[in-house]
Amino acid sequence: MAPAVNEWNPKQVEAVPPVNPPESQSNVASQGDQAKVLRGLMEQRRPGIIEKSKTSHCRTLAVCSGKGGVGKSVLSLNLALALAQSGASVCLIDVNLALGNIDLLCRLNGYWNLSHVVSGARSLKEIQLEGPLGVSVITGASGLTDLADCSEAVRKDVLGQMQELEATHDYLILDNGTGIHRSIRQFVTTADDVLVVTTPEPTAIADAYATIKSLSTIQSLEIQALINQCTSDDQSEKVFQQLKKTTELFLHTGLAQAGQIPHDMHVVQSVYDRKPFVLSHPHCPAAESIFRLAHDLLERHQTAGQQNKQESYFPRLWQRLLGEAA
Repeated sequence: MAPAVNEWNPKQVEAVPPVNPPESQSNVASQGDQAKVLRGLMEQRRPGIIEKSKTSHCRTLAVCSGKGGVGKSVLSLNLALALAQSGASVCLIDVNLALGNIDLLCRLNGYWNLSHVVSGARSLKEIQLEGPLGVSVITGASGLTDLADCSEAVRKDVLGQMQELEATHDYLILDNGTGIHRSIRQFVTTADDVLVVTTPEPTAIADAYATIKSLSTIQSLEIQALINQCTSDDQSEKVFQQLKKTTELFLHTGLAQAGQIPHDMHVVQSVYDRKPFVLSHPHCPAAESIFRLAHDLLERHQTAGQQNKQESYFPRLWQRLLGEAA
C-alpha cells in the first residue's frame, strides 16, 4: 500500500527569511491623493446603499487570524478609518470572545456591549461608541450567540436593531477573535469578504492555514490572505505562495491575495500612543498599504454591490446561529 500523503505539518513550515526592503517607493501617491480617489469611488457606490429592507448593499468584512500577535485588530481599525476617509459610513465590531481591545486602540472606553443589548439593559444605539472620523465602534458582539436561548420577542427586537445598524452603514468591519472557535466561525462564514491575517513567522503561517482549512468548507466564501509585517515584496509573495500552494494541494480550493503590510515602526508607536497610524502617520509605508487595500475593496464592491442585492448580514448570521443551535 502506498504511504498516505501527510497534510501540512506546522513543524515542517519553512521559515521565510527577512529580505532587505527596497530603497524607495517614490511612485506611491500622496495620502491626500489617495483619500480623493477613495472618495470618488465611494460616491460612485453611494446611490441605493442605505435601504431598510431584507436586502442590503452594506458590505461585511470579517478580519480573522490563526493566532494572536499578528496585528489583526490594529489593521481592522486602520482599514475602517481608511474607508471612512473615503466618505463611507463604517461600523467596527469587536467579535473577540474574551479580551477585545478595539476601543482601547482608539482611546475609547466601552463598558456596555452587545451582551447588554441582548439582556435588555441597553439599546444598540446606547452602546455605540463614536471613534475617529465618525467610525462607530461596538464591543462584545460575541454576546449575540446568547440569542439562541432567548424568547422570540427578544430575538426579533435585537435583530431589528442590528438590521437598522446595517441599513445606516456602508461597511461593517468584524474584528474576530483568533483561532477557529465555533462562535468565531459563525460570524466569519456569513460575511461577504474574509481576510485572514498572518505574518512571515512560521507558526503564524501554520495557524493561518488551520483557519483557512476550517473556513474552506463554505463554498461561497472567497478567502483572502493579508501578509503583515513583511520586510519586502519578495518575502510577502513567498509567504502567500506557500499558503496558496498548500491550500490548493490539500483543500482543493483557491486562495486570493489581499496584499501585504510592510514592517513599519510607526505601527508599533501608534499602538503605544493609542493613535491609529493612518491618522498619526498617513505617509508611512504601512498607512499607504492600508489605503491601497481600502481602494481595492471599494473598487471591487463598486460593481458587485450595485449589481447584486443580497440578504442583509444579520439575518444570515441569525439563520446560522439558529441552525447550529437546533
